[in-house]
Amino acid sequence: MKQESNNHTSQIQQYDVVIIGAGPAGLAAACRLAQLRKDNPISICVLEKSNTIGGHIISGALFETRALDELFPDWQQTDCPVTTAITDTTTHWLINEKHALPLPQSVTQQTLDTHSCYVISLGLFCRWLAKQALQLNVDIFTGVSIDTIIYGTHPICDKKNISIDELVTYEKNGTKYVAGVKTKASGMNKHGKSSDDYKESVNFHARYTILAEGSRGYLGKEVIHRFKLNQHSQSQHYALGIKEIWRIPQQQHQIGKVVNTLGWPLNESHSTGSGFMYHLNDNKIAVGLITDLDYHNPYMSPFHEFQRLKHHPLWSSVLQGGTRISYGAHAITKGGLASLPKQAFPGGVIVGCDAGTLNNNNIKGCHTAMKSGMLAAATIYTELTNNESYTEPLYQTLFESSWLYTELSQTRNTAANTHHFGQIPGYIANYIEQQYFDGELPWTLPHSIPDRTALLTTTQTQPIYYQKPDGKLSFDIASSVALANISYRKNQVSHLLLHNSNLPIEQHFNYFNEPSLRYCPAGVFTITEQKNKKIFKIDASKCLHCKVCDIKDPSINISWVPPEGGSGPNYSDM
Repeated sequence: MKQESNNHTSQIQQYDVVIIGAGPAGLAAACRLAQLRKDNPISICVLEKSNTIGGHIISGALFETRALDELFPDWQQTDCPVTTAITDTTTHWLINEKHALPLPQSVTQQTLDTHSCYVISLGLFCRWLAKQALQLNVDIFTGVSIDTIIYGTHPICDKKNISIDELVTYEKNGTKYVAGVKTKASGMNKHGKSSDDYKESVNFHARYTILAEGSRGYLGKEVIHRFKLNQHSQSQHYALGIKEIWRIPQQQHQIGKVVNTLGWPLNESHSTGSGFMYHLNDNKIAVGLITDLDYHNPYMSPFHEFQRLKHHPLWSSVLQGGTRISYGAHAITKGGLASLPKQAFPGGVIVGCDAGTLNNNNIKGCHTAMKSGMLAAATIYTELTNNESYTEPLYQTLFESSWLYTELSQTRNTAANTHHFGQIPGYIANYIEQQYFDGELPWTLPHSIPDRTALLTTTQTQPIYYQKPDGKLSFDIASSVALANISYRKNQVSHLLLHNSNLPIEQHFNYFNEPSLRYCPAGVFTITEQKNKKIFKIDASKCLHCKVCDIKDPSINISWVPPEGGSGPNYSDM
């Protein structure tokens, strides 16, 4: 991969297409565009904030090959790291901390279908995709964080004799288009002064920009707001996924086995979500808990709920005697089709989890992210071959005629069914909708309450007390975060912005016992006392880039922005 140079010969880089994010959506877009261009001299680059491809990416991950089959039909004849086929899938309703009820396969196959699927390391897969992109002459720059979007003005506004009617029309509809991005300067201290290793920002100008930053993308948020792309969509919804990789004794390992769990422990706080165990190769197993972020109890801690889950006999019998080797967490965009914003905008397209293309019905999003990137590539290629620049690609037409739209449409009520009716009734509703109506019911359930507004106050809820970890199956946050290999340059400007420093203590502590102390899976936020006064503190050097603070803060008081390039976790095989 190309590393952003410390001594740029030019502070402006010009490309036909710039792609932000080297995840499955961004890399699939780059590969498809490179395949389409053939002898057409279209220049393409991918900008990735991690120092290494896959360093910031984390997913379960169950993988369906449909998009990969289209992108690289011969992938099975290559060194593609999609090798662990799913051999068995079971789903259990955890009744309590000791008992579990296996759910019949006839019920679960419609909602958690894993037929012809694989369990993979998404990080390894993205490294393979990046290698394919490089072979197709795509430029990839790692360790590059984006500071701002570069906007341009439509040509009509440059006319000397523009009419009042034309001007009013353009002012009303928005005169701007995306013309590229500006990278974040590095080497600045907290006081805004440059150090010896200062690196200036670089402008990447592009005729079209593809945003593929993953869930709750910083630039995606801005573009959605500026161009009002979600004005006809329901509120977006999210979950927090926490994952660990273990190496377990061989006699407890069943390569290709997938175990999904519902119910306990989240049901004790009337929360929803699911647990997972995916048996990988080399006696490794991926375990995790997905917690829907519309939970109500401010005392609930997704991290500690996950630690509890591992003590259930269904889990402990597999993990006992094993060694934990990796830890990470990230938000998951799960609202579905009804929450999906318009993806095309003047000058580009938002793809993958940045937009919200996850199929929440079967908890698979890699193939849908790839397909959205491939569709974006096709529509942008059409614009480029017509010698267009900065136009709004005709993505929607291609999207609505694709299997991606059909898949998302058929499962559009999945999240709403669970949130309206509860986990078991919602699960049954989803089963009926898929089994008997093939997802074609003539309605879309409304679900427009943002996750952050779901919190009840401490007077409306009961405190939750968590036991100390045993250091064998359950662990504390500090030892967990240590496994994420986090790295930040000391003294850099904090990338976690607190808009009102008084709110956490004067309002949130009184009403919600300051929920950031528990929803953050890295222990970034703390409250200390100095001279009998409570002080809210943020330690951004622990941040995993999960972005839950940007989602769940009840007053939208915390914003996540990218830190310096290369900062954050350094996942190896997540």
